[in-house]
Amino acid sequence: MLTFLTYAILFFFLCKTGATKDQQKKRLLLNDPDVIADRLGRLESLVHSLSDELQQEKTKRNVLEGTVSQLTKSQKTSSTYIRWGKQMCPGNDTLLYTGFIGGGLFSEAGSAADAVCLPPNPDFTKTTASQAAVGHMYGTEFETNYFGPKSFDEDVPCSVCEIQDGTQTIMIPGKNTCFNEWQVKYKGNLASGYYVHTSATTFICVDESPDYLRSGERNTNGKILVEVIAKCGALPCPPYHEGYPLTCVVCAK
Repeated sequence: MLTFLTYAILFFFLCKTGATKDQQKKRLLLNDPDVIADRLGRLESLVHSLSDELQQEKTKRNVLEGTVSQLTKSQKTSSTYIRWGKQMCPGNDTLLYTGFIGGGLFSEAGSAADAVCLPPNPDFTKTTASQAAVGHMYGTEFETNYFGPKSFDEDVPCSVCEIQDGTQTIMIPGKNTCFNEWQVKYKGNLASGYYVHTSATTFICVDESPDYLRSGERNTNGKILVEVIAKCGALPCPPYHEGYPLTCVVCAK
């Protein structure tokens, strides 16, 4: 009976003999031109296959980069604001148009309260109104010299500005600086209509260095602007002060 050791020796010998024969066979095959040609053909095929896969990956990457670029562009937003009293926009903001501050006549009770920035090139589809019951749109004048040198009776321009990559704008009455992370677009003086007049008005922020419309110093009235002062009572004083004119600032982020 063969012992376990004998079996182990025989197994090792058989494996060694088989390996030796396989190695000899491989050495013979390596010297065969047909084998070499076959292997070169396979190698070329593998290279072409890898090259195709690489090109496909590049195409996928380009498509992905294009998609990311489009998503980034679509996520970029802009916002607009009106720069009251100026014919240009600050910094790198885009000027959409510069025009004229429009609003209701100071003495007409039914006048619209808000001010608007009228464009310089209006479009009209009709030349007559249907009836006498209409609203009125007037230009705007400063009714005081407070806003700038000899500003009394000067007609007031405005500009509509666009902020690139900005989503929010705010006008802060009573401030001339912005809060943290907000950028000053312009600062100036708070304006409204004269409190004894009939027409309701809104508060707007007039630039601290306003422009005047050329040949616009005649006293034709229309919508008028005056400075706004603090009135103590329900408005706490301090921090406010009776009779102090209020500043304002337009901020963006």
